[in-house]
Amino acid sequence: MIRIELLLLAIIALCSSGFILKYWIKFDVSLVNCKIPLYFAIFGILASTQLRDFHEAVLFLLASIAQFMTFVFVSILRQKGSFFWHSIANFLSHGTWYAVMSIISNSKTYWMLFILYLVGIIAGRIAGVNWAAFVVKKYNLTSDATRDPKLAPGQRLSYLKKEPTFWLMISGLVAYVIYGQLNLDSSMNNYLLLLIGLSIVQNLFYAINARASQRGRNWFIAITGLSAGAIFSIQAVMLFSKQMPKELFIPYVLASTLGSATGAFVSMIIEWKKKIRPDEHLEERRNAPKVPEWQKRLPYAIILAFATMWILFQEPIFRFFGVPVNELRFPISVVTVKIPRVLILLTAAILFFLDSALHTVTSRAGNRNHTGYHISSLMPKGLIDFLRISYISLNDKIPDIVPVSILSGCLGSLCGKDVSEHIERWLQARMDVPQEEPKPKPTSA
Repeated sequence: MIRIELLLLAIIALCSSGFILKYWIKFDVSLVNCKIPLYFAIFGILASTQLRDFHEAVLFLLASIAQFMTFVFVSILRQKGSFFWHSIANFLSHGTWYAVMSIISNSKTYWMLFILYLVGIIAGRIAGVNWAAFVVKKYNLTSDATRDPKLAPGQRLSYLKKEPTFWLMISGLVAYVIYGQLNLDSSMNNYLLLLIGLSIVQNLFYAINARASQRGRNWFIAITGLSAGAIFSIQAVMLFSKQMPKELFIPYVLASTLGSATGAFVSMIIEWKKKIRPDEHLEERRNAPKVPEWQKRLPYAIILAFATMWILFQEPIFRFFGVPVNELRFPISVVTVKIPRVLILLTAAILFFLDSALHTVTSRAGNRNHTGYHISSLMPKGLIDFLRISYISLNDKIPDIVPVSILSGCLGSLCGKDVSEHIERWLQARMDVPQEEPKPKPTSA
């Protein structure tokens, strides 16, 4: 067991790192962004003394801060053109996510931990923004990575083949599969192979969807969101049903990082071909084709119709196909009274909808030049995210979770994109995209 002094030291070090950037490295960080993580960290430590187990609470607080610090780090670097930095950020984010989910699973979703989860999302994301901004400026990374010459036609496969990080992750996965064949039992080994496949595909679609949500295009968001949401729900339920086994930590992180980094690369190619750029909603494009409003709203209507049908008629559908109807539990574990199944499903649908919508808002906010916009979106996101995770951990049957999470989550992404665009128009909050096309470099004769 890690000593409590080391955990407290790590929390203070992470949350005071803005001062290191500002006064030691001499990077331009606002004093507010330096103070906020430290203040919330101190509050989280004090709150931990009032929970059932101080060591469990402090460990969860540290894991939450690290998780959200790396989450915003990867959210920002996913928009850039660096395969290496995106992979590093993904490796850290998936590792900390696995750690947080393990603690939640082992704690039986102790509901008071949501206080520390809220502290973690605010302190971690603000600290993550500071360091991501430093990396972006130091290595001159820009959001409109589709303009990068290495993604031009004829250069894409060459770029990927020469990327050492790509081959290092593939080699690591192959080595762990061999290790699994030699050291794990047959059931766990089959589970390992399934997890690797799901992690790669889910994160590939998730990375494409995350970039799509930053850029608009409703059908692009809907299709990638449905794909990513379906696989994530299956994957998360599988992991919770196995109590987040430690044997799967390394392959999960490697496979997820490989899928996400490759997905961002694929998304850049799609954006290049379709001429999709960030912040189009802030620009007046005179020659842009006008899309009828009903076509824009058609994905919303289709998804909402299917979600409503599933909530109202889940039990008859299960009985028709011979699938057992499992008892569902309310997402707050302290609630023990009997609640009708349709109300639990409706609650779950609202949670998945709000979580996905707020995820889109916070992700877009973290990628734009307005701190107030970012901070104001974090409190509701932290609470809803904790409740969503609680629902999954308490109801670990795939048929009960997957359809409602896919449909509600995808609808939430679309609505979150709309809300974000309205806020960004109002605040004129932009990504760090050059306003004019770069001039071609002169070539020697």
